[in-house]
Amino acid sequence: MRFLDGHPPGYDLTYNDVFIVPNRSEVASRFDVDLSTADGSGTTIPVVVANMTAVAGRRMAETVARRGGIVILPQDLPIPAVKQTVAFVKSRDLVLDTPVTLAPDDSVSDAMALIHKRAHGVAVVILEGRPIGLVRESSCLGVDRFTRVRDIAVTDYVTAPAGTEPRKIFDLLEHAPVDVAVLTDADGTLAGVLSRTGAIRAGIYTPATDSAGRLRCCRPSASTRRGR
Repeated sequence: MRFLDGHPPGYDLTYNDVFIVPNRSEVASRFDVDLSTADGSGTTIPVVVANMTAVAGRRMAETVARRGGIVILPQDLPIPAVKQTVAFVKSRDLVLDTPVTLAPDDSVSDAMALIHKRAHGVAVVILEGRPIGLVRESSCLGVDRFTRVRDIAVTDYVTAPAGTEPRKIFDLLEHAPVDVAVLTDADGTLAGVLSRTGAIRAGIYTPATDSAGRLRCCRPSASTRRGR
């Protein structure tokens, strides 16, 4: 994209400020378009999440960075919380989603409070770091809230080693009873999960990473924190 000659703006624009002029192009598909920014932010799509306390948390930062954007953390976060959040985001997998986890003795009430926190709609039951089942919201319906999740967890689900290609995960999930695959490290511990939707998106988007190949997360600057 480029601005018309003589019309480079000296200020930020919103969607309502822009009219895209139709023009011929050699590009055959939108997937051939490179949206990487040249501003040094490292983003591969022009998406920045503002530093809003109710929006820009570590879950949002992880997910947006995985798709190529970046999140600006709220400036009113204490410094220790900022460091913890940045470290968490940078430790996440570039492809796999980080699931919510439950212990076998956790209750259905605990599961219901957590499942909605992830778009893939499941919580992973783990024992000594290893996955032993999945809990879906539908599994909790009509069940006493004090029931242990070990009694309702689904054990028939797709598993694969970490590093498996997203396309292969997509194929494995085609006829699976649960639309989420659980991926494990070499020692059998939980590495992450991936849904069919996540597998598709992993093939479309390139993560925003730093020089060490870790997901990017932007902390507020010192001047912002001081109110300048």
